[in-house]
Amino acid sequence: MNVSTNEYQLALLRAAEPEITSSELLSLAVHREASVRAVVARRMDCPTGALISLGHDHRPEVLLALITNPRTPSSVVRNLADHRVQQVADAAEQRLRSIYA
Repeated sequence: MNVSTNEYQLALLRAAEPEITSSELLSLAVHREASVRAVVARRMDCPTGALISLGHDHRPEVLLALITNPRTPSSVVRNLADHRVQQVADAAEQRLRSIYA
């Protein structure tokens, strides 16, 4: 196993740890691997600033994870409803319908 694979696996495990600190989550929210950012985006304890920042991510898997997080600000979800990737836009529209239903 090479160092980068090991670092990636450790970051993925750390992002899922229940006792991780907010500052560590902020750091992992900008990790180079999208799967790590997606784990952070799904977390209910993700800092609001990280949720807003993740709303600008370019990877659909991160954005879809973000949309499923009930703590993601509705303004972020509204912006994603106009996303160029139809799957992201559809998921955001569905989430907005459930919020305002």
